[in-house]
Amino acid sequence: MNKKPYRNVLSAAQASLNAGIEQIRSSIPHAGETGTLIEKLFRSELKKVLPEKVAVADGFVVDADGRASKQMDIILYDKLNTPRIFSSDGAQMFPVETTYAAGEIKARLDTSSLRDTYEKCSSYKSLVRKAYFKVNNPIQPSFFLFGEQHENWQSIFFCITVESINAKSLREKSTEIIEEKKLPYDNRVDTICSLDGNFLLNLTKPSIAGVPQDGAIDLLPNKNYSVIASYLAKEPWALFVSLLLVYMVQAPQLTVNMLPYDNGQPF
Repeated sequence: MNKKPYRNVLSAAQASLNAGIEQIRSSIPHAGETGTLIEKLFRSELKKVLPEKVAVADGFVVDADGRASKQMDIILYDKLNTPRIFSSDGAQMFPVETTYAAGEIKARLDTSSLRDTYEKCSSYKSLVRKAYFKVNNPIQPSFFLFGEQHENWQSIFFCITVESINAKSLREKSTEIIEEKKLPYDNRVDTICSLDGNFLLNLTKPSIAGVPQDGAIDLLPNKNYSVIASYLAKEPWALFVSLLLVYMVQAPQLTVNMLPYDNGQPF
């Protein structure tokens, strides 16, 4: 069966990303520089496919209570309404209320770095979204994320990597970390995509004879039913982009009230 035009575009994006990473690795011998360039390449490739309203950057995410995330390799945020905040060293900071998602980019993900990925996820998802303007409208907006309706947008976190331990080990180690830290369904790394095909994602319906049902694969876990699934993808980048776009095309304009961020201190 011939692929549909849109799928052809995603397949071409997969090939382009693979070629870009191979070029970086073959021409840059220094591991640190290689990692930095791979991060830039992933961000650049995401910019090509995301809706124009969703901007891509790296930096820190902060909340009105004064807490800050660890440094995020990738932040997806509202391009129109996000205030541009820079620290003294030029690092970008983003109010959590105007971010849609954050993530980590790695050249290789192993069991040790997976634990670090969960720490970064927690530093982002623990930030409180509350500095909003009151909406004087009888029809209040709501967002269907993690299998239920929410008054405000909820934080999404993912990891994208060039190589990783096998998918089965990803699932087993992630399950171990989740149980150890007693992480609720909406406070964990939502999806891991590795370009070598290893994938960690969510099944929101029971599989049949080990095969996911149509529409059962999701970027996010579901409150009502969710299984952390290991998956070997032939085109992992194409799959990841498809799952991410399900939510990013729904991303609303997010307006933040910056006054609570000054902690009520006089100027």
